[in-house]
Amino acid sequence: MLRPNILLTGTPGVGKTTLGKELASRSGLKYVNVGDLAREGQLYDGYDEEYDCPILDEDRVVDELESQMSEGGVIVDYHGCDFFPERWFHIVFVLNTDNSVLYKRLETR
Repeated sequence: MLRPNILLTGTPGVGKTTLGKELASRSGLKYVNVGDLAREGQLYDGYDEEYDCPILDEDRVVDELESQMSEGGVIVDYHGCDFFPERWFHIVFVLNTDNSVLYKRLETR
């Protein structure tokens, strides 16, 4: 693996997608948003009625990303990190922001 793999993680609304896309455009690395990947590939394991959202099938996500990650040069954007193999990433950035800023961002969504 010649090019690094990077994980951007943190609470929704902290800027993972904005940073990931900008970093990808400046570096030539590939940007992958796990939410989009799951939606496009229907990588779900049911539906959570209480939270009104699909349940991510983490094993299928890992399977889907494995070959890309072994090649290197991938920026992964996801709000969690516990199911990704540690060997995939050269560095992990946990983003955060002030709660008042975060509230305003999420209020507009």
